[in-house]
Order: sequence, then C-alpha cells, then structure tokens
Amino acid sequence: MNNIAISTIAIFGFLSIFTSCEQDDIVSIETDIPVVEAYLIPGEPINQIKLTKLIPFLTDEIYSEAENINDAEITISNNDAYYKLIPFPGDSGCYYYPDTSLIISENESYNIEFQYKNKQVTASTVTPEKPQNFKISQDLFLVERMVEGGYPSFNMETYEISWDNLDGSNYYLSIDLLETVIDPVNFMITDTVTQTLSTPSVTDIYNINSKTLRYYGNYRVVLYKVNEEYANLYESTSTSSQSLTDPYSNIENGKGIFTAFNTDTLFFEVREY
Repeated sequence: MNNIAISTIAIFGFLSIFTSCEQDDIVSIETDIPVVEAYLIPGEPINQIKLTKLIPFLTDEIYSEAENINDAEITISNNDAYYKLIPFPGDSGCYYYPDTSLIISENESYNIEFQYKNKQVTASTVTPEKPQNFKISQDLFLVERMVEGGYPSFNMETYEISWDNLDGSNYYLSIDLLETVIDPVNFMITDTVTQTLSTPSVTDIYNINSKTLRYYGNYRVVLYKVNEEYANLYESTSTSSQSLTDPYSNIENGKGIFTAFNTDTLFFEVREY
C-alpha cells in the first residue's frame, strides 16, 4: 500500500507557525517539546512512528528547528498487552515493532506512551473500519487529445467515485498517475503534477470532471478513512500558518498526532478518444 498521501499533512508543518513572526508578537514559547507523528494502519505492522523535539530560538525574528529523538522508550499498548518499539538505525527519529506478533486490528483502541524530560507523554486512538462499497462509475475514461493548432473539445463527462458513510466519518482521496512516461492530454500542459489530493471531509462521493484529467494512462485511487483527530489536524494546519495558533494535537505533554486510518483502492485508465 502506498502511504505517501498520509504524509503530505506533515506534522512538521507545526514548525512553520514559528517562522517569520515578529518578536513583538511573541508572548511565550515552551522549549524542548516532544513532537509525535504516529500512524496506525489495520493489517499492517507498526513502522510509522516518528519522534522529534521542537526547539524554538530567537534572533531578530523567531525560527524553529526539529531534532530527532532516537533514544526514547516508546510503548504501544492494546487490551493490556504492551509492545516496546525499537528505533531504526541512524539519526531518523523513527521507531518500529520488530516482529509480526503485533498486527494492528480494526475497531481497536491503542495507546502510545514514553517518558520525556520527566514527563509521561501519552495519547490514544481507535482504528477505523475499512471503507465499504468503494466503487467508480466506470474504469475507462476516453479523453480527446488537444494538439497545437487544433480546436478544443467541448465534450465533458463526470465520473463518480462513491462509498458508504453511514457513521459520518471523515474521508479523503489520493489519485495518482502510475505511468513513468508522462503523456499529457493537452499540448499546453508542461508540468508533471501527477497526484491529486482531496480535503478530509464527511462525505460519501467524489466527482472527476474529464476536463481535469491531465495525462493518459493508468491511475490508482486510494480512499482514506481517517479519524476525527486527523481531520482536526488538517483543518488547524491550514489555518495556523496565518496566525500563531498551534495546530491541533492529541498528545498529552507533547505536540503532534497519534492516529489511525484505513484504506481501500481502485484503478481507472484514461485513453485517447
């Protein structure tokens, strides 16, 4: 499974709220704060746990830098079972569980905890179910090629991607071109933007307009079912860059996010009409 999309809302966007702020705007900033970026995926081992520390420092303006924490004793617990994580080699700040005795399950509560600067850093999350009834109206899209000197096509189709959302959960989509050789549908397209991300929201439908398809080839669509804390983080990071408001965090005695998500995947192809 491709986990690139879940990382695009990097918790280290948290650092940007301290960048280029005038000193007169600063009231107080706690230093040496542990920042957690941790995602659990049902059916997968634990290998997406990252730990850094946030260290603000002042010059004429205020900036922040993140340093990896590689020596924490991190524990994941579930139903009175405790699992100690191991740091990856090197200075990565990343941790994993070393064997297959711990596989994340759906609809389970998990906790993370570790000691930092004589404080117990903790958080909890519940793993969501896999998205249900994920489907697309058709898996072959025919799009007319626009060539230099030609006439634009006025044909437009809408393709519907849908899924069940009976419990009002938050979802978002990642649409990725799978081709290594780029073949634009329009001669004026010169960039190589091959991924589209929707915004986490409570919805059960996503429409693709044929006019927004930029390249011919095969595509993968990953539907992410995310927890409320992830949606809160996304919303807060999109607004906090304009203010000194901290992004959302569910970490006690720290910053960052400990959350879970589940996915389903489908594919479609864009061919020349």
